[in-house]
Amino acid sequence: MTTPEPPPAVPQPTSVPSPLADWGTRAIGFIIDYLPIIILNALSFWSTGLRAIGGLIGIGYWIYMGYLDGLTGQTPGKAMQGIRLVNQQGGLIGAGAGIGRKFLHILDAICFVGFLLPIVDSQRQTFADKLMTTYVVTGAEKKPFAVELWSPPPRQSTQ
Repeated sequence: MTTPEPPPAVPQPTSVPSPLADWGTRAIGFIIDYLPIIILNALSFWSTGLRAIGGLIGIGYWIYMGYLDGLTGQTPGKAMQGIRLVNQQGGLIGAGAGIGRKFLHILDAICFVGFLLPIVDSQRQTFADKLMTTYVVTGAEKKPFAVELWSPPPRQSTQ
């Protein structure tokens, strides 16, 4: 009687330059990113008008986080955790794709299943990551908390 061999582990994509980030690190980065909106919503809880304004600010902030993710590979939470978003070749995905990926996170939010998928997925991807062929990897410099992390990156001159 022979014991069955375990299935081979799915290797990390060869073109991704760093190890894949674990779910806990990603979750902490997410909490850091959205803490300002959570606080804003808590402060505006008792006023319908303020809640509506807070909701609009929240949508704009969500889109801006996608813009930062695509343009720099990092949101403030990712920067503080030393992780970054890359495409299959290890490069940046671009602002438009970063915003698109944020909208695809709506799929991840359905029953929260997609956000939990990196716990069991061999590539540690959410549904949005799979559809966009993106990965969250470690290896970036951990940055300390600074308001500048929320600032847009400097524009590159096109000469």
